[in-house]
Amino acid sequence: MKESFDQAHYDIKQEIQHYEHDLDHFWTALTGAVVLIMQLGFAFLEGGCVRYRNIQSIIIKVYANTAISIIMMWIVGYGLMMGKTNDTQFNGISGFSGFRFKDHPESYADFIFNSALAAAANSIVSGGAAERMSIPGYIALSALFSGFIYPICIHWAFRGWLYDMGYHDFAGSGAIHLTAGIGALVVTYMLRPRTNRFDPEFESQFKPANTTFICLSCLTLYMAWMCFNSGSTLALSNGSVFTVGNSIINTMVGGASGGLFVFFYHYFTNRNTENRFSLVMVCNGNLAGLVAVTGSNDEIEQWAAFIIGIVGGIIYILVAKILHKLEIDDPVDAIPIHAGCGLTGAMFPGWFDRKRGIYYEWGAYQWGVQVLGCVCFIAWSAAWHYVACRILEKLNLLRVEKTQDQEGLDPTVCGGHAFFYEPVREQDMKEYFSFQRDIQQFDQVKLNEIENDDRNLSIIKQADK
Repeated sequence: MKESFDQAHYDIKQEIQHYEHDLDHFWTALTGAVVLIMQLGFAFLEGGCVRYRNIQSIIIKVYANTAISIIMMWIVGYGLMMGKTNDTQFNGISGFSGFRFKDHPESYADFIFNSALAAAANSIVSGGAAERMSIPGYIALSALFSGFIYPICIHWAFRGWLYDMGYHDFAGSGAIHLTAGIGALVVTYMLRPRTNRFDPEFESQFKPANTTFICLSCLTLYMAWMCFNSGSTLALSNGSVFTVGNSIINTMVGGASGGLFVFFYHYFTNRNTENRFSLVMVCNGNLAGLVAVTGSNDEIEQWAAFIIGIVGGIIYILVAKILHKLEIDDPVDAIPIHAGCGLTGAMFPGWFDRKRGIYYEWGAYQWGVQVLGCVCFIAWSAAWHYVACRILEKLNLLRVEKTQDQEGLDPTVCGGHAFFYEPVREQDMKEYFSFQRDIQQFDQVKLNEIENDDRNLSIIKQADK
């Protein structure tokens, strides 16, 4: 009897484990699919920040890097990232071109999630290259980033030597955002500013083309970011569901506090101008807070998320001002948001993590490991992006021609604008002038009739005399 009971208990336990296993993989695949929606957010964000004549070209780059990231991850990136680590714990050495999936079907969901993250990271680099990098050159850089540069950093952080040292970066403030943000910094520096960008006479010409796009993109990214962060649990079972809840709340709080801080900062510094309220600033502050809280949102309290979001907003403002003084032209503020706030966010597990942080009297070891990881990500990303840009420059694939820069990529290489804003406006003006011309013609006809009547009357009077 007891043996039968034990067997039944064992069978039930096994069945529960199977259900938990299936639930974990469903959660990972679902959040990966939602994270891919971030590409829609990046497309509208970058499209709204650039000038009208470059909207289609930047959206093409975002769409291209989405497809490139998925293919490169399938061919080589996922193997380098999540494959069995080599003896040096530097990179993975298995799972290339989908071979891992045949014997390890549990890798399907993991691939979905990580490919979506790779595409999002790739879009960060495209923001710094906006309006002046050639599309063929960007495609080559995108393939290098998603197939080699990015996967190595992820392997260090989540499976390799940094992970063994205790590096903690829950959803990737350092490994993802800092790596991509430094890439954007190097590319932006190598491309040099857009023509007349820092000439005060032409400053008004470089305002965002569509702030509605920016708001739409920010809200889309805000929603997808919750799955970006909480999906990093890769599970719902064994108590992970509570980590998911904590992660989502901290993501919401961090993003909100960052947005509000930047909103009020801009208001008080511009309260006597016509630009006291800025939709762009509140959206960028929101993104800054989200990046800053990404690395530590699993094991922090909500008050810490609130503070981290504010610190992210401060870092965004400071780095953006420094870049402007140095005349480094970042059209979408990718560098201050992702490099600046990514570096900051990667530090917070060493301070506010309940299991590791200095605030909870765990010592400074964790913070030291976080600093080491960030130094490695910066050096790795900067070196490879610099080499890639130099090669592209030698091949004349880095920056577009001067005429294309001045006229815009949409009409010169993309076959036309993203939408018919200027033609419609011109047509409206034509119709207005046509209406004016009709009035003038009508008045002239009436004037001619009056002159004819006067002339006829004069002739009649002379005849009577």
